[in-house]
Amino acid sequence: MSGPHREFERLTQQAAQCTTCPNMVDQSAVLGPGNGSIDSKILFVAEAPGRFGGARTGIPFSGDKSGDNFEALIAHVGLTRQDIFVTNAVLCNPLANGNNRRPTTKEIDNCSTYLESVLKLMNPKVVVTLGGVGLDAINRLLGTRYTLSEVIGKPQKTKNFTLLPLYHPSPRVTNWKRPLSVQKRDFKKIFKIASP
Repeated sequence: MSGPHREFERLTQQAAQCTTCPNMVDQSAVLGPGNGSIDSKILFVAEAPGRFGGARTGIPFSGDKSGDNFEALIAHVGLTRQDIFVTNAVLCNPLANGNNRRPTTKEIDNCSTYLESVLKLMNPKVVVTLGGVGLDAINRLLGTRYTLSEVIGKPQKTKNFTLLPLYHPSPRVTNWKRPLSVQKRDFKKIFKIASP
């Protein structure tokens, strides 16, 4: 096992034992082999594991409709789970009254060390944020102030990678804001940026 892989294993163990967020101590961190390949040059950053998706399966974007949409989008551009790495701004499922809720700023800050560590281990060529919370998490690490409405689908050069902010593939978004057909065109930009 190479150095980055050993480091990633340590990071997953650390995340599994984390009790920093009081409202999520009974949740499991979704970080491990199911996230994809840390050797990939493509990193996806979304919001948080969904209660019917990643929180249940242990694999980001799997087991629910958002996961089905995500699978369709990556397949459309010829990518597989082994070609990418997927993580979240917050590694555990935030709940309110048994339903998914938006992570708090504090929870995003608490998890930022994990996101920063993944970025350092991977050194990706492109970071694709899916939704506003994923973009907020990257903004906090970079010290930038990108807003989704201003930069949606527009590659942004940063010091170490190209940032591509996209919409989240949830049913609510695909039905009301950005249809899956348009998101498929957005995803083609990932392949162009990541290709040598």
